[in-house]
Amino acid sequence: MRIIIICILAWFTAQLLKVIINSVKYAVAKSKGIKGEKVTIDTLFKLGGMPSSHTATVISLAASVGLHSGWTSDVFAVAGVFAFIVMFDAFKVRLPISYLTDAFNSLRDKVYGRDTEDLKKVEGHTLPEIGGGFVVGFTVAYLMVRVFNFLA
Repeated sequence: MRIIIICILAWFTAQLLKVIINSVKYAVAKSKGIKGEKVTIDTLFKLGGMPSSHTATVISLAASVGLHSGWTSDVFAVAGVFAFIVMFDAFKVRLPISYLTDAFNSLRDKVYGRDTEDLKKVEGHTLPEIGGGFVVGFTVAYLMVRVFNFLA
């Protein structure tokens, strides 16, 4: 049960960092006179962006298991494969689909006009976003397992 708490903490940390990063981007854009995307409470639950909260969650799971049960344990192998599948899906499946959705919505707008409803976009992640999630997830797991001895 405690590993689930570590995963939730990693997810929340990634989402909070996403809010902070987007707030800084908005402030910089505003200071340059560029219209940026405003940060709201919804940003805390937004999919996509830096860092990847999906990656942070699954890496915190795998790292917690590895740090607690051993890097050669069967349960780490399962968690590691699960983490790899999630990260692979975010980069190689959902990211290209998000680009295709943008292209489809743009093409549909040209053909039918703007009054049609957009196809819902599934957000994928770039490699830097996945890397950021990896760092967040591993750091949270390491701090909770090794520094705070949370799984003892």
